[in-house]
Parts: sequence; structure tokens; C-alpha cells
Amino acid sequence: MDKVLLKSKTKLIRWLKLDWIIILQHVQEHEFITTQEYGNLMITAPTEGVIKLLDIIHGKGENVCRNFLNLLKNNDVNEFSPELRKWIKTVDTSETANTAGQSGIQVTSNICASDGGHVFSPIITGSTLGSFEMNMTFAPSAKSNVPANFQKHDRDCKRRENCNRSIQDYQKFLKANTSQLVQNVKMIDSILDDLDLHKESVANVRAKSTRQMKMRELLDCVNCESLAKDLVNTLFKHEKSLMKELQY
Repeated sequence: MDKVLLKSKTKLIRWLKLDWIIILQHVQEHEFITTQEYGNLMITAPTEGVIKLLDIIHGKGENVCRNFLNLLKNNDVNEFSPELRKWIKTVDTSETANTAGQSGIQVTSNICASDGGHVFSPIITGSTLGSFEMNMTFAPSAKSNVPANFQKHDRDCKRRENCNRSIQDYQKFLKANTSQLVQNVKMIDSILDDLDLHKESVANVRAKSTRQMKMRELLDCVNCESLAKDLVNTLFKHEKSLMKELQY
């Protein structure tokens, strides 16, 4: 969906600027943007505002882009533009839309095995991806060819997965521990470096004068479960002691 948004950007700018303020209200109502982003967009001219809004939506990932396009399908949202209403009906926003119509997809797995393990990496071809079998032989006596740093990275990832395994709702976890996170997270710059956030969101966080304000702004940017999960994983990486304390 992010590709659909990008390829249709000029058309959307032309349509959405016609009723910019109402569009902005719908976007805020569905929590696609933060309170600060809403305030910044409210004082922006229609054309520039739509451009910035689309950039923000695009930067928040596939799910937010899909939800935004679904919002545009509502009659009370697109009623001001017959062209928009006609176009949005042709957009497939289902979760399988990205693979529809594709053929000859090739996925090659790149797998390393430690302790002398041998993995036969499968190649999957076809328009749909179903189940596949992977045969593996294991030679305990063989010397491992896996680089030490790769094994260490793998162990670190498993440790982080074990640490946050009990968290079922990442957004709920962050909301419940907002006060503790704001007061105690110190490695905010390192956390920002590891997160895939929109450049404008990162700039807004870094612009704050104290680490507490930075952390609060960062939490405001988390508006979907996938981004919340990424933030929690990154917090376990850089603030392990604090996160263990909050989890138990």
C-alpha cells in the first residue's frame, strides 16, 4: 500500500487539497497522526499540508498506508471529489493486494547453521507462496563455519525474544509504563538510530531539550502495533535492566 500511495501522490495532492481541513480532521480522528503533527499541519497551506501529510502517512509503514486508503473509500470522506471517489474504488486495499498478479516470484533463503549443521536452502517460485519442506542434515563432529559475530548476534536476538515473549499487546505495554519510560530511558539517541521512523518524526524527537521530553515525543509517534513492537525490542536492546524491571 505504501507503493500505491507513492505512485498516486500527485493525484492525491490535487484531490485532497480541495477539502484539506476536513481531510485533516478525519486523519486525526482515526489517529493516523500525533497531536503535534496535527498542530503543525493545521497552520500549513493546503497543497503543502497534503504533501506533508502523505509523507507522514507513507513513513509510518504499510498498515497505516492501507488504513489511510481505506479511510478515503468512505463516502463522507471522498464526497467533495468525484475523481477521488471513482479512483479509490479501483484500489485493492486487501492484505493480499501486494502479491496479487505477481508471477515468477523467487525467494532464496540465506541460512547459516552452527555446530556443523548443513542447511539446504530452498528456492520458491510461483504466484503464491504455500508451505515448503526443508531438509537438514546435522554433523556434530564437523567444525562450524559460522562467523563468531553472527552466532553472537543470533544469541542476542533469541535473548531479546525470550525477554519480551510474555508481552501480548505492545501498545498497551508502552501506555501502561509511559511514566517509567519517560523518567528512566537514557539511550534515546541509540534507540532512534535503530528504529525505522519517518525523518520528520526523528527530527521532532531530537529537537526536544530534555531526554524526558524526547521519550514522551517518541512514544507519541507510536501509533500502530508493529511500531510498538519494534520500539519494545529496541528498548530491550538498549535498556535491558529497566525493561526487565517493568516486565515483572
